[in-house]
Amino acid sequence: MCIFCSIIAHEIPSTPVYEDENYIVINDLHPKARIHMLVIPKKHIATISDMTNVDQNIVGGLFLIARDLAHKIQISGYKLQFNVGKDGGQEVMHIHLHFLAN
Repeated sequence: MCIFCSIIAHEIPSTPVYEDENYIVINDLHPKARIHMLVIPKKHIATISDMTNVDQNIVGGLFLIARDLAHKIQISGYKLQFNVGKDGGQEVMHIHLHFLAN
């Protein structure tokens, strides 16, 4: 089981910033900005390359959650980033959207 799946299953303790039935948001353990959160779907999809057409709504939801988080914490400018595959800098093989703001 991947580390994000273990966090989602509450086998590894975490303090979610946000959680619902399909997504969890946690703070990055090694932040690259003042605010660095990971928006993670609960469905395990290893990389963007492994997505199917059925998964497009899941990935779209990542962006909506990021938008809502920015609004909630009153941030007008932020960066959203996907790393895809090991060669693209992806460290955990479970898709996740980086939310970064200074």
